Amino acid sequence: MNDPKDNLPQQTEEAFEARLAGIVESAMDAIVTVGADQRVVLFNRAAEQMFRCPAADALGRPLDRFIPAGFRSAHRGHIRAFGETGVATRSMGGTRAVSGLRADGEEFPVEASISQVEAGGQKLYTVIMRDITERKKVEAQLLRAQRMESIGTLAGGIAHDLNNVLSPILMAVEVLRMKHTDEESQTWLRILNESAQRGAAMVKQVLSFARGTGGERTLLNPKHLLAEFVSIMRETFPKSIEIKFNLPSGLWPVSADVTGLNQVLMNLAVNARDAMPAGGVLTLRAENATVDENYARMRVEAAAGNYVKVTVEDTGVGMTHEVLGRIFDPFFTTKGVGKGTGLGLSTALAILKTHGGFMDVHSEIGRGSSFTAYLPAADIGEQVREEKSKAELPTGKGQLVLVVDDEEAIRQITKGTLEAFGYRVLSAGDGTEAVALYAPMKDEIACVITDMMMPFMDGLATIRALKRLNPAVKIISASGLAEDAKEKEAAGLGVEKFLPKPYTAEALLRALAAILGPSSAN
Repeated sequence: MNDPKDNLPQQTEEAFEARLAGIVESAMDAIVTVGADQRVVLFNRAAEQMFRCPAADALGRPLDRFIPAGFRSAHRGHIRAFGETGVATRSMGGTRAVSGLRADGEEFPVEASISQVEAGGQKLYTVIMRDITERKKVEAQLLRAQRMESIGTLAGGIAHDLNNVLSPILMAVEVLRMKHTDEESQTWLRILNESAQRGAAMVKQVLSFARGTGGERTLLNPKHLLAEFVSIMRETFPKSIEIKFNLPSGLWPVSADVTGLNQVLMNLAVNARDAMPAGGVLTLRAENATVDENYARMRVEAAAGNYVKVTVEDTGVGMTHEVLGRIFDPFFTTKGVGKGTGLGLSTALAILKTHGGFMDVHSEIGRGSSFTAYLPAADIGEQVREEKSKAELPTGKGQLVLVVDDEEAIRQITKGTLEAFGYRVLSAGDGTEAVALYAPMKDEIACVITDMMMPFMDGLATIRALKRLNPAVKIISASGLAEDAKEKEAAGLGVEKFLPKPYTAEALLRALAAILGPSSAN
């Protein structure tokens, strides 16, 4: 094919070349041309920006300097094959990316296409390249989101079974405390209860992280929570780590999920501990802070307003810039196999975000790290709700309660608990059995407590069947899934109370007292 320039007058040819040069220089993609010896003969402005190298330093130099060492041999082979066959295995928009090397040594992903021309009997190869670093980041974020969605599905699937294991333990403890009042038994029962509560909190946090849901919010004074946490660290952390703290009076109240905040603090403190294997100083401090519009504009996650800043600082090994950029990625960890899941910091950040907060991190190799969590302050005019001592547990007056659950352990312990507190109990292993028991005794059964996750006939189907038999039936639904959609449907069917599994004897008894009215209370 004739070169279109062959038919142009000299001035027109010069104008054409000038226009072509202008197009090459203004192109958004990097354009690099090399000769048969693979030395650079053209290096446009976009290439200068992409490779962080001025054209004067690139022209006449081998293209190898812009290719990572591990890929240079393959690149040379590709160029030779392309020159012989005219067929390229790389094309813009293809699924396979290649790697580039910036002048400062940074590797980055590139999408490229290549073409070949002959000029003056010499073969020239022109590569058009596009930096796809941002696209790869987005793809990685999408993959992580899909992975977290899978984890959420898995967590939801096992949460019901895990909570069914914990519920009998928590309820049995309440009954055993009444029967075994000696000091040794009370000590063991306290340990058992605390362990079961921790297990329940862990399941709750897995669901909270995987699904982005939060627990019940309470208006609290952060100083009290932080002071308790300092005591826990002093009791459990190695003696080689000195614990310092500064918790001033007058901290603003925050509306927060106490379990979630404890999880944030624990994750930050454990990271600080692990960063000081030979010992050091861990400092916990808190202060009131106001974020203005200017600061908020500089931080995408921040919004203007009042915050309580909680900082966890260590004198440990510190982090490199590369590690610092990945610490909140799910499953990223610098700890050895079996020593970390890579979910601690990502969970802490997720919990903070559900509270409307954000986090700042500073670190320097050999000089330690500092993590600062920002928690939005509640309305400063509000009064912090003080913890009240538990009132005496309400008891029944002989009312008949139907307990429906496919887990035998749940049925037995719930039955034992209710009978110990003045109720009579019938139990059913599934919805079909429950309906059969309820039908002839609907005027005598005061309340039905039903699990929502059951085989054959689940909670919703059971509730509908019971409502057909008696529209006024009082029902308490229970489930181990956070924000269970069935809970909302049950509420639409007239269910007034919901018990999140695992529930304590106190939660069970207070729910019954609330739904049955004053007659069931002391």
